[in-house]
Amino acid sequence: MNEELKFLPPKILCKAVRSGNEYGWKREDFQDVLNIVSNANIGIIGGQVQFKLPNGTCELYWHQYDSNDQIPNEPWELYCQRTKKEVAKAFSKIPSNLELVKEATEYFEFLAEEANNGVDIEQYLIFII
Repeated sequence: MNEELKFLPPKILCKAVRSGNEYGWKREDFQDVLNIVSNANIGIIGGQVQFKLPNGTCELYWHQYDSNDQIPNEPWELYCQRTKKEVAKAFSKIPSNLELVKEATEYFEFLAEEANNGVDIEQYLIFII
C-alpha cells in the first residue's frame, strides 16, 4: 500500500480499488477523497478514468484531471490546497458515467464483449487519484 494511504480513514480506504500501483474510487467518493487527502497535506497530481475488471483494465487516458506542478517557493500546504482545486475543476468536466461507458465500449472491443455478455461495465468504472 502506498505510504500516503495511511492518512486516509478506513471509510475511504475500504472503497479504494487497486489498479497496479494506483488507487481509484467511484465517482460518488471522489470529492471526499480529495478533501481528506488535501487536509492531510498530500499533493494531488491528478488521475485518469479506468474500467478495472477482474480480467483486464481499460484506461481512458484522454480523460484526465491533472494539476500543475508545484510553483517555486510555493508553500507545501498551499500547493496541496491548489492541487485539490485544480483536480476538482478538471474532474467536473469528465463526462457522466453513462457517457464514459458508451465511449469505452465503442473504443475497447474487450469492454464491448463484456457488455454483450451481460456484464454491467459501469460497476467497474473507477477514477484514479
